[in-house]
Amino acid sequence: MTEDLTQQIAAGLAGRLRSLVLVIDRLDRLESGGGDWLARFAEDELAETTLVLTLRALATVANRDNFRVLAALVGSDSLGMGELMAVTGNGRLLLSERLNDLVQVGLAARLIDTDHAQITAAGVNMVQLIEEISRKTAEEFERRRLRD
Repeated sequence: MTEDLTQQIAAGLAGRLRSLVLVIDRLDRLESGGGDWLARFAEDELAETTLVLTLRALATVANRDNFRVLAALVGSDSLGMGELMAVTGNGRLLLSERLNDLVQVGLAARLIDTDHAQITAAGVNMVQLIEEISRKTAEEFERRRLRD
């Protein structure tokens, strides 16, 4: 199960990376007209960029408040800001900042026109992965505690 989760998280992060790369490529083409940056990206920057994006996603979801926002979004198509504020206990500004952090790493999306937020597939899988690790940690603790 963990392999499926990591593959799905990787696919979501790759989608976010693709969006970022397309924007930078577009800017590069407007500035230089040649698209040279994209041609060099895979060779020069891909490994470091994917590592940093992965670490940022993990650090973002490791924040307890961010995780609470993601966990609240699991299982619903989207939630309004008022609903999220009630569930998380965050005020509007703090909640907006938390959502922005999650959006930047591809774990959530903001629907500005409806004032809603939704979790991405990568976000769902990240929550599942963390819950699985947490559950297995508790099981392992109980197993070891009973032996000692």
